[in-house]
Amino acid sequence: MKVTKINSLINFFKSNEIKLSFLFILIFSSILTILLIWINTSQEILGTSYRDVYFYLIEALRFSGYSIGGYEYVNYLSPLIPFLTSLLFKLGFVSETSIFAVTGIFYILGVLGFFSLLKLRFRNLMAVLGSIIYAGISINMLWVANGTIDIPSISITILSIYFFVLGIEKNQKYLYLAFPLAVLGFFAKYTAGLAIPLMVLYILSKPNIILNIKKYWKNGVLGIFLGFITTIPFLAYFLINNIPFGFLNQAQNIASHTTGSTTNSILKVGNDLFFYFTNMPRFIYSINEILAYVVIIITLIGIIIGIYKSAKFLKSRYDDSNRFNNGKFEFLNIKLLNIKLLNIKISNKLLYILFIVNIIIIFLSFLTASKISFVYSELIFFISVFTLSYIVNKIINIKNIDSEQKYDKFSFDLLMFAWFFSYLIFFSAHLVKADRYFTTMAPGFVFISVLALNLILNSFDSINISNILNKMNFNSNNNKNNNTNNYNSENNNSIENNNINNNKNNNNINTSINTSITTNTNINTNINVNKNLIKNLVPIALIVLFIISSFTYLDMNKQDPLVHNEREAVEWIKIHIPDYQNEIIWSERGPTFTWYLKQEVFYVNWKYSPNKLSEMMIGNNTTYFISISPETNIPGFSPVKKFGEVIIYQRNSR
Repeated sequence: MKVTKINSLINFFKSNEIKLSFLFILIFSSILTILLIWINTSQEILGTSYRDVYFYLIEALRFSGYSIGGYEYVNYLSPLIPFLTSLLFKLGFVSETSIFAVTGIFYILGVLGFFSLLKLRFRNLMAVLGSIIYAGISINMLWVANGTIDIPSISITILSIYFFVLGIEKNQKYLYLAFPLAVLGFFAKYTAGLAIPLMVLYILSKPNIILNIKKYWKNGVLGIFLGFITTIPFLAYFLINNIPFGFLNQAQNIASHTTGSTTNSILKVGNDLFFYFTNMPRFIYSINEILAYVVIIITLIGIIIGIYKSAKFLKSRYDDSNRFNNGKFEFLNIKLLNIKLLNIKISNKLLYILFIVNIIIIFLSFLTASKISFVYSELIFFISVFTLSYIVNKIINIKNIDSEQKYDKFSFDLLMFAWFFSYLIFFSAHLVKADRYFTTMAPGFVFISVLALNLILNSFDSINISNILNKMNFNSNNNKNNNTNNYNSENNNSIENNNINNNKNNNNINTSINTSITTNTNINTNINVNKNLIKNLVPIALIVLFIISSFTYLDMNKQDPLVHNEREAVEWIKIHIPDYQNEIIWSERGPTFTWYLKQEVFYVNWKYSPNKLSEMMIGNNTTYFISISPETNIPGFSPVKKFGEVIIYQRNSR
């Protein structure tokens, strides 16, 4: 009875494997999100590292109806997250927790979307592993549910790419979701615009480009139209409020600051091109980098195996072209109404040279990121990757040859590699480096790591234990035969005895061979079982490690004393300056105090001398100045209260 129940339970899990995995990931990511929202709310984290969050909160206040002057800068910000946060503000939840909750929900959607995306490429267990790693790496955990827009943007991008691939491979109607989601990702953060060239690359990297365009253009155009409709509310908001298109301004700003170094008479700043490589262990797991190095080592070993297998495959296709097509590849074939307009064939040597040249150019496109505008670097990259895909498809699909070796996941793998490298080029080109920018590369990096592990585990299948054992037994039986013949020749005095001995020995040999075959079969079966066990245990072990590491990361203290000091200063102002709303206040942390006081606090970056700063403030009729710099003598102003490093200066009597 117990065995029957166990078997039925096993069958239930097998038949509902994907649904249960999805539920498990949903619960896991939801628990992490809820805990992180609670931690970020209770620990006062919005200090110096989270200045941008206050800009988003100010924009959300404006969306919700608050009239706050100044801060034209927020008009250039990506509007989606502030707009969604403003909906909670309108319901009465005017606090940092609202933006924490909004950004946290997108983390859950991103993890679930990444699992679904990986399911299109890997078996279920590997997809679960990839989603758990993605959910638990330090760089994501650090920026989840804290009001920043990086995680929401990349989560929407994941969903848009997922539905796009689904639309191409399964049902074209999914394209109706892919393009609107890409638009939302763009308005969550403008760098998500790279999703569009990734989509184009995916469709162009598949064989028969013209045939695919004919196949998908109708639903593709309709999807693009729905994406355009999605932009209308955002464009209307910009136009009605006479707000310039911030993303164009930001793109121009980045493009103009992507040379190797910027120099003036005072400052020279170099571009650390390899910043995101050298800091990768910290991005994966900063608390204990041993786990990070395990992931990196697995990735490197898998890449080496992948290169070896690719080289072996390319050689076999090279030989096939020599045998069947006289060493020629059909490089370009254009037809119109079944009439050949152009048919270009090139030698396999030339095609392989072009293959190598394109790989070199792809890597050089990364190096150009520190020398030229990122726009040109990205163009070089995507054109080279497309050309590479065209060449690889010609190699894979040799005309008139039906090879046993298939690579039907090439376009998907190329898409994910391009995801990682396109964002790597984009953010490496920018002089300002930030840890959180790696969140955009995380999906591509995690995919490469999972693919590497998959290659390592699948390499066990190429080891044919049965042949090795059979060879060993063949040699052993030959030795037995030789020993038997020697023995018989020495004891040939009696023919009858010799025949009897031969029969006995032959029977023994046959029995030995049969026993050996049976033993080999059992051993081979056990080895196959062990192979499958290893292929399951290794991912499970990594899943457990990353789940533990994720919850361990929650113990990290993110408390910033500056936040507490600023809140104390705000309470003091509200109590001791009742008419503060009618006073002009300046601050080095203007956005912070604008959020707390719900009125404009002029933002000044203290780069001036005390005399010059005093002159500027008096000229603008400033009454109070809130500083986080060491106390100094500002003519015409005196410090009246200090909270930690926060100092409130009041203008002397006029």
